[in-house]
Amino acid sequence: MKKRPVYPLIIAALSGLVFLILLVGVTTGQPFILAIDKPVIAALIANRPAWLTALLIGFTTLGEPVSIVILGLILAAVLYYLRKKRYAVFAFISIVLLSGGNSLVKHLVRRPRPFIADPAITPLVHIGGYSFPSGHASGTMLFWGTVILLVWSLMAPAWAKWTFTSLSLVMIIFTDISRIYVQVHYPTDVLAGASGALAGLMLIWWLMWPWLTAVTPTGWHLRRPADQRFSDGPYRQLDE
Repeated sequence: MKKRPVYPLIIAALSGLVFLILLVGVTTGQPFILAIDKPVIAALIANRPAWLTALLIGFTTLGEPVSIVILGLILAAVLYYLRKKRYAVFAFISIVLLSGGNSLVKHLVRRPRPFIADPAITPLVHIGGYSFPSGHASGTMLFWGTVILLVWSLMAPAWAKWTFTSLSLVMIIFTDISRIYVQVHYPTDVLAGASGALAGLMLIWWLMWPWLTAVTPTGWHLRRPADQRFSDGPYRQLDE
């Protein structure tokens, strides 16, 4: 088994610390929460042209928690089909199972959404439930963060790694912005959702690292009959 890298644990610790600070701040009504939320909201809703509204509503729709879970199941199924069974298990745990943690925290904290706390606010999309932490921010981080980890572990071509990484970052950033823009979340909700998800994702990655890399070194491959083996090239036939 390969030795665990240190960076996932460091990222998990720092992200977890951010989440805990926000959690304590929201549950105890600390002034710094309002100091973060108020200026960010004001900046994002100061100018909302129709084209930007349509674009960000599109991003917020793509980040629906149910959609993220379905995409996670599809990703795990594709990995299993491609004989990356251990990575399929990782994708299932990191996306599908960890998504449930957000709902648990929501029901424990019970922070009202902005338009509930202030009836003068008219949200651009209809939604119920509680506000902290953002399920969209959490789910998007879990799914697209998992994609980034997978492509850097399994794909050989540099262009493919950077293409998927760039796409993933765009999805994460714009989905997060969209939740504040449509006024269904506070910025601290979004930051907590993203940081909490990143902490969980990197912790799972760190814990599973030796098992994931024990028999499956880097090398994405297509499913082939057992008697067809590729010895070189960017795609290597290495079954588990």
